[in-house]
Amino acid sequence: MTDLLVFKLGRTPDDPVSWGAFADGAQTEAGRVANVAALSAIADRAPEHIRLAAVLQGEQVASRRIANPPKQASKLHAAATFLLEDELAQPIDDLHVVVTAAAPRIAYAVSKRVLDAWIAAFDAIGLCVAELAPDYALIGGSQSALIFATDKGRVIAACGTTGFAAETDLAARIVPSFIDAAPEASIIAYGDSAEVAAWSDRPVEKRPFAHEADLIALFGKAFASKIAPINLLAGAYRRRSAVNFRFGPYRRAAVLAAALALAVIVSGASAGLRDIRIARAYETSAAAMHRAAFPTFTGTDVRGHVRQMLSGGARSASFLDMSSRLALSLEAASGVAVDRIRFDAARGQFIMSIRSETDVGIESFRSLLDANGVIASDSGGYRRLADAWVGEMSARAK
Repeated sequence: MTDLLVFKLGRTPDDPVSWGAFADGAQTEAGRVANVAALSAIADRAPEHIRLAAVLQGEQVASRRIANPPKQASKLHAAATFLLEDELAQPIDDLHVVVTAAAPRIAYAVSKRVLDAWIAAFDAIGLCVAELAPDYALIGGSQSALIFATDKGRVIAACGTTGFAAETDLAARIVPSFIDAAPEASIIAYGDSAEVAAWSDRPVEKRPFAHEADLIALFGKAFASKIAPINLLAGAYRRRSAVNFRFGPYRRAAVLAAALALAVIVSGASAGLRDIRIARAYETSAAAMHRAAFPTFTGTDVRGHVRQMLSGGARSASFLDMSSRLALSLEAASGVAVDRIRFDAARGQFIMSIRSETDVGIESFRSLLDANGVIASDSGGYRRLADAWVGEMSARAK
């Protein structure tokens, strides 16, 4: 059973998020969605009691070793804050600083504005992420091993308790001195090791990545280890519960309870007040049903929208026309198959489960659909299962 979900974050909550599911430290599933909001579909499939952890890009977190740490906690925190203030070029009040509990004492600092944005994005979809760490603290660096991992134009580096992450061009200026500072350490490069090998005169042990999921597997291993990594959600940002509470399973009970409470109130009110409350309840239900049927509608005049559709007539792409376009796209897509498919006549769209040998194949299939006049969108993103990538997709005519 899944006991850990790890989210690999982008630069902002609106950027793509990769994720991995783990059971007893082993990765069981992986995938990618368009942004943090799209993780709500994954959360619906997760167990109720599950550990949620997120990985922040290392460029957003500064770290420094405290040479002579004060013993008093308040003085230690103050020393760490002043130490990192210049590195982040931000006022002290704008920084959230966390110091490791064990020696050597390492201070980590991140902008409060950045933390607030991530927490708000996860809270908006009902996910209580209780652990947050920079990527360079999770790739397994030690005093005897320099670890590098390439990630889509970025380089993540770690050695012992220190590390950093940077775009490849900037990393080219930093890595050589980083390597020289640990002359006795071995060098391990995950992913595309060509750059790291060019930056070092010493032998480099190459460990290629087959998929981005392999990098997430490193992160999951760190979170599942006995020695827990640094958690930036400490102090004022400490999450009160690591349990992922979702309202969905209790929605029916909540609705029944709300209805009962409403009935008790109504029974003791006047007829006029009762009619008003009932009318409001009907309006609320009607608005909810309208949102479910027409999720793209962003206005507030539900009645006007319905009248407009009735007067203009509901037009949707025909089944034969859409089938022809899908068949043309699927025929041209190499390594992509459709496992299940159904047609929603009311909305004029197909909902299908697709399977591809690579994640690139899914993007290629989406481009072919677009070229054939079909708009495709993910329904919860796609993920890796065994040797294939699978996901849910909806498609409609432009």
